Amino acid sequence: MSSTPEPDLVQQGLTAGRVGDVEDARELLTEATRQNPDNIEAWLGLAGVVESLEEKRRCFNKVLALDPKNNEAQAGLARVEQKLEAADSPTPPAPGEEPHLHSPDGPEVTGTGSEVTFCYRHPDVETGLRCNRCGKPICPKCAVRTPVGFRCPDCIREQEAKYYSGSNLDYVIGAVITFPLSLIAAALFTFILGRFGFFIIFIALFVAPAVGGFIAEAVRWAVRKRRSRYLGHVVAGCLILATVPFFIYMLLIGNMWGLIAPGMFVFLGSTTVLARLR
Repeated sequence: MSSTPEPDLVQQGLTAGRVGDVEDARELLTEATRQNPDNIEAWLGLAGVVESLEEKRRCFNKVLALDPKNNEAQAGLARVEQKLEAADSPTPPAPGEEPHLHSPDGPEVTGTGSEVTFCYRHPDVETGLRCNRCGKPICPKCAVRTPVGFRCPDCIREQEAKYYSGSNLDYVIGAVITFPLSLIAAALFTFILGRFGFFIIFIALFVAPAVGGFIAEAVRWAVRKRRSRYLGHVVAGCLILATVPFFIYMLLIGNMWGLIAPGMFVFLGSTTVLARLR
């Protein structure tokens, strides 16, 4: 009998898919299905992040083998079969026929229905959607599309809370690491690379992202690769703050050209940091 996966392994995989880290989500959910092949939620999540329709079909078939009445798997498999059939011989809907709408891997949503429900966050808005995790009615404005269907904002926040394993101390560590490194980098950009004149634009296009990436990886190493919701913003903020004195210095001496080098460091470096520490 396979061992049970880590308690939050599946949730981390689902949340990784939600925030766009599809590759991480695929690895986490694949590991979850390897550790426990009978975990239905892991197979459903994996179906949402694998690349090919054949892989999605395999995942949904696995779920139905474990639970033949699983609505999500039935709807997801029907959608996959529909796409595969359309790829072979696409046919338009018959005149006057109202098509059914499906979420990619979630329950079917039709244009009509006898039950009238209202969004739990907007009581005046009628809706036919429900969160596929808690079952609360949600309107299209509140619905968040995930690899395993539509979720409400409350369930998304709960998932993300499990995905972000860092603490407030990680923000302090990030600031302590980033500020001195950014001071050094900003000084080099301002007083050394700034001497290259117009060519600093081309040099900074390569150097600034590399420096930003180095700072991000230094922070990631210092916090032991823990994820925090706002760590990237804190690091980017410290990078910008460390560069401000050099902007002020250049303004005081009237060197407008001297603002280009630190400016490009701030823009490209902070963008890289936010991308690496999202």
